[in-house]
Amino acid sequence: MSTTLPFSRIRARGAGLTAALVVAITVATPVHAGYGFDTDESDYQDLVLATPIALAGRVIDTEGMPIMGAQLRLIGWGDSLTNDGEAAMAWQAGDFELTGLARRNVLLEVSMDGYYTEVLPVYLQVELGEDTVDLGDIELVAEQFGRARLTFGGDAMFDRRMFDDGVLHLDNLGEDTQALFRYMQPLLQADDHTSINLETPVTDDFSTPHPNKSYVFAAYPESAAELPGVGIDSVSLGNNHIYDYLDLGVADTLFHLDAIGLPHFGAGMNPNDAAASFLRPDINGVEISLQSFSNYIGYSYGEDYEVVTRGAPLKAGALPSFSSNLDAFVDDEVAAGRFAIPVIHGGSEYAWEQTSGSHYDFERVVEHGAGLVIAHHPHVAHGVSIIDAGDGPRYVFGSLGNFVFDQDVYETMRSYLAIVDIIEGPSGPEVERVQLAPYRLDGYVPRPLVGAALADMGRHLAHLSTAEAPVSGFDRAVIFAEGGRLVVATDESEVQTTDLVDARGLTVAGGSTGPVALDPYTQTDALAALSSSAPATCELGRDLLGIGDFEDPDVDDAYLEGDLWVQSSARYVQGSETRSGDGAAVLLRKSSYNDRTSLWMGNRLEVAGNRPVTITGWHMGENAGKFEVSVRWLSSAGNTVSQSTKFTNLASNYGWSQFTIDVTPPNNADSLMVYFRHYPPNSGGDGQVFLDDVSFIEWDPNTVAVNAQAASLATPNAWDFVRCSASNGPLSLNLTHRVYER
Repeated sequence: MSTTLPFSRIRARGAGLTAALVVAITVATPVHAGYGFDTDESDYQDLVLATPIALAGRVIDTEGMPIMGAQLRLIGWGDSLTNDGEAAMAWQAGDFELTGLARRNVLLEVSMDGYYTEVLPVYLQVELGEDTVDLGDIELVAEQFGRARLTFGGDAMFDRRMFDDGVLHLDNLGEDTQALFRYMQPLLQADDHTSINLETPVTDDFSTPHPNKSYVFAAYPESAAELPGVGIDSVSLGNNHIYDYLDLGVADTLFHLDAIGLPHFGAGMNPNDAAASFLRPDINGVEISLQSFSNYIGYSYGEDYEVVTRGAPLKAGALPSFSSNLDAFVDDEVAAGRFAIPVIHGGSEYAWEQTSGSHYDFERVVEHGAGLVIAHHPHVAHGVSIIDAGDGPRYVFGSLGNFVFDQDVYETMRSYLAIVDIIEGPSGPEVERVQLAPYRLDGYVPRPLVGAALADMGRHLAHLSTAEAPVSGFDRAVIFAEGGRLVVATDESEVQTTDLVDARGLTVAGGSTGPVALDPYTQTDALAALSSSAPATCELGRDLLGIGDFEDPDVDDAYLEGDLWVQSSARYVQGSETRSGDGAAVLLRKSSYNDRTSLWMGNRLEVAGNRPVTITGWHMGENAGKFEVSVRWLSSAGNTVSQSTKFTNLASNYGWSQFTIDVTPPNNADSLMVYFRHYPPNSGGDGQVFLDDVSFIEWDPNTVAVNAQAASLATPNAWDFVRCSASNGPLSLNLTHRVYER
């Protein structure tokens, strides 16, 4: 049915709309029934969907010339299905426009004969007052003889929680496995060759599980059979799980992959077979060579059960990353004029930087002539390093993290695909261009990141790259978001940088400024320098949470889903009342209720050692009951170390107000969970507390001495906050932002 809407909230969020846009809108049944606010939110979301948005841009080639006739097509799911299939053609100047679109995130496919297809995430969920999203220039790269485009992904498996949680079903394995890749498949099919790490045997015979491992995986052949269809062209097997079902599991894996027709490399029934398992695709005349190695041996399992292949005792397994194996592969392939790509599985799980052993392997293969280095195993994404052994810089991807995996550790849920263009140069094949396509895992399914979430991932990876450089002795790559991708350059000299000074007038009380947000000028900002009117000692902080803005970060079939928060009909992510952006949380209670409602993140958040943490955010109350913030510290085993309430607001009605809580991890605590609680209101009716822009700030132990002479910081980085200690009184603090663009 149609009805006229109450616009008390809609007016606040949709200022400037004409009356014609807000009449005769079909009202859907509220998702969360039982509170008056539910109707307001449902009405607002109907208004959002009834208010069209346009998408514009320009298609150019690498020389900046317009590409007339380029085809543009939208790919959408869920509410975005109304956008799915919408298409346009670029005009003479390369310009295009798609109109009448729903305000839901989509993928944009840009194609033209003779060029590589680009598949870009597009954020269409802008403020209602905006009527067009302008993407600017979209650059297409020519397909030609002597150029190859390769895509690399991280760890993949199809087992364990995927069955436990109903993501995979034995009677529907084909369709279920396809569905795991549904949001990434358009990207996987837009290149010449995609390779991922298959971190599991492929077998349906579970009679020989590894006797000494805590976790063993297996993928049914029916799951593996779907990989070529979703765009996977090869898989690396040189990892610590290929031997989970011993020799039988390796034999089954090789048999099934061969039967499927899926090329593989890095494992064998004996050392000679494993060493000979390299893959040599010839792509548009560019000769590539891939081989994978396991840096993890499994010595503690005993010789018979190590994960790597051995000659004595003779056993199957992964090809170990012994120096002799690395040297033999790279030396032979480089001597034959092929572009050698060693894929090395090693490091420490959940660590943000690689181990010294992995650094040694990386440097060794580059010194021997490897053109590119791919690595994984930590399950978290690492930054990108640059090694120059004298014949030009080489990219090293320290860890691609998880691609399709069932882990529930929060830090493992963001990663990226590495898209690498290789061109035949005057001295042989070389890397021409590197882009990253970031995604997040939700329900074990990768979903492309978009908008601010994509840019935040770029800042995160740039920060990791910069932080690892002094540890590894390598140079760091420069990473930043642009045009729906993350740009990767070997040095700041390859990109444009602009320094902008943000002058802040602060008041020091109790010897501290408290947290000062960076407030970036653009989504690519780094903090390049600090100076102050009086001597100060400043700490630098990063937001560990990343989802406290409650925005919709990805392209999938849901909107403002906030799936990493534990939600219910009384606490959920909504869009009609926000402090900033398009999403915030609401906690609802009725005066007739006796119990509270609590919002928390479903995963523990790891903290480093005893580093201090600041929990800050904004809340607003309307006929609210008591609002509390409770902090719970947990041990590595998940046991509660301590829990206490750190903030309380007893007021009923208040505008957006900030809370700031300083805490330090107690002994034996390595992670925390934070609970936001709302109690029933004292007066009658419904009570509402809104929550937005929440950050969990971890403060770096290395302080910066700041005075009138600017103190420079290593860039790029992802510092989000500064906190300075100084004498009480006024303090002028200058923050120099460094903005990156191509």
